Amino acid sequence: MKVPNVYFVTLGRSDYSTIRPIVRAAMADSKVDAKLIVGGGHLLTRHGHSISQIEEDGFSIHTTVDFLSERVLDVVELAHSYERAISHFVRIFSLEQPDYVFVVGDRWEMLAVVSASSLLQIPVIHHSGGDITQGSADNQIRYAITNLSHLHLVALDQHRERLLKLGEEDWRVITSGEPALTELETYASAVSDIQGELGIPSSQQFVLATFHPTSFDVLPVADQIEIYLQILDCIQDPIVITAPNADAGSDLFLQKIKEYVSRNERVRFVENLGSEKYYAAMSQALYMMGNSSSGMWESSSFGLPVLNIGNRQSGRVHGENVVNVPLQISAIREGIEIVASPQWREKSRHCRNPYLRKDTIDIILTCLKAPWDRSQLLAKKFIDPLAREDNLGIQGNSGKGS
Repeated sequence: MKVPNVYFVTLGRSDYSTIRPIVRAAMADSKVDAKLIVGGGHLLTRHGHSISQIEEDGFSIHTTVDFLSERVLDVVELAHSYERAISHFVRIFSLEQPDYVFVVGDRWEMLAVVSASSLLQIPVIHHSGGDITQGSADNQIRYAITNLSHLHLVALDQHRERLLKLGEEDWRVITSGEPALTELETYASAVSDIQGELGIPSSQQFVLATFHPTSFDVLPVADQIEIYLQILDCIQDPIVITAPNADAGSDLFLQKIKEYVSRNERVRFVENLGSEKYYAAMSQALYMMGNSSSGMWESSSFGLPVLNIGNRQSGRVHGENVVNVPLQISAIREGIEIVASPQWREKSRHCRNPYLRKDTIDIILTCLKAPWDRSQLLAKKFIDPLAREDNLGIQGNSGKGS
């Protein structure tokens, strides 16, 4: 059987932690010809130039794709960046013709990758479909990616059920768990003195803060960051702030955060901690506050209390260590009192991570190496919930070649 040529794509910090263990395993497997494409936010200095982290992780990078400019990223520039991204990926995929393109997540940049693949009739394997984040445009993008993808690896059984109800064929949707969780202990233990790395006295605990612009909040972006920074004034402990994603409004967030840090000695700003330091910080922080997906996915594996602010992550499954509050000063203050309490820390320490599976990477590698029939993969059928069951024909087909 031919060894499948799989192109993995990572375009920012938000997808890298999920795709990294998959790429590592695929590159080590002689039955997968894996290539890694790096681009987008990884190449931007103002977002931490995280391609250096990928190189430090020892990956061979097949090619880079530079489509984000240094201009302010408003909605118009975002649309132009999307246009450039599609053009770049059409050129690469049309020349090199991979067997599969593998993507994760729900970012607008990844929709460009999937659009290019779909138009060129190259099967797309997507991880992270079926999730819900009602407060973000990522929610719409995630389901657009799902509709253009041909195989779906999902974190939870309820995500699988959701995709089936949306008309996906049963054989296309596979529950795998969350890949990022497979490397947490390794990376978190690699940094023995995270306080020292961050310039914080080892005797002091700190708060980990990550806050991104929210597309569908009733408040404009300027007001969102203003409220967040006002709340930081109420915290006496040292604070470590990481940079927001490359979204519309992120440049204003970065500007305001850097101005705030310059006025407050107890606050540290790090554009890109990298996996080792970020997970080490999660393992040692007093609590985490903001609206990052890591508060939903990884935090409960560390027993880390999380204050999730606003509606960006609304609808997403999380552990019992998370407290959800609206983007309102009084509510956030009350939430801080809860997550900072000894009682909540003790509760968080014993909570279960709903995304964790020990066989995640094995499931994904099995999917990559399966003898899928390319023509059947590309010929997606919509399973109409209004149609009679005996007219569904293709539903029972495994999609694999003989």
